[in-house]
Amino acid sequence: MSFTCLSARFNFRLRKIQRGSLAKASFVVTESDKPKEEIPMRHNLIILLIATIALTSALSVADDPQKAEAKPENKLVGSWKLVSARYGGQEVTFPAGTTRIKHVTPTQFMWAIYDNDGVVDEVLGGPYTLKDDHYEEIPEYGKSLIKRLKGMPQSFTWKIEGNKWHHNGKLSSGLMIEEVWERVETK
Repeated sequence: MSFTCLSARFNFRLRKIQRGSLAKASFVVTESDKPKEEIPMRHNLIILLIATIALTSALSVADDPQKAEAKPENKLVGSWKLVSARYGGQEVTFPAGTTRIKHVTPTQFMWAIYDNDGVVDEVLGGPYTLKDDHYEEIPEYGKSLIKRLKGMPQSFTWKIEGNKWHHNGKLSSGLMIEEVWERVETK
């Protein structure tokens, strides 16, 4: 089998070389003004793989100049447990045995309420934006609350003090909320 590559400068031919009971595959590389040179197929595959990775990496950064720029650290990325809340100016006490947790990735948020058995009672999530001290969630999926909140921006201010996230704002329903979330540390 023979084919031409790289602007017709090189011919690659796949040969099978019999050595005892073992067969070995290799490429034969020829160029019009150079003598034949055998290169083991494994060596060619490794070079091809490295070149592909390097080229792909270079092109992805060149295609999107924003990726090449250093982005400031997003201090909200991680897992958080709700430790206190005021809704409509009223302090809220949560039922014993329930946990409210929020996960924040570089592009998405998701919070859930679950009991000691791990049964999820409520969940809500979707994309968010973060600019300066402004944090805005746009719910895309969830359980019962999604019917009222889907696609509606929920705007908040935020600040981190130690391992606490102070999260205050007004929901699209008009309800004022003040929440304090505590970073969940790995055990």
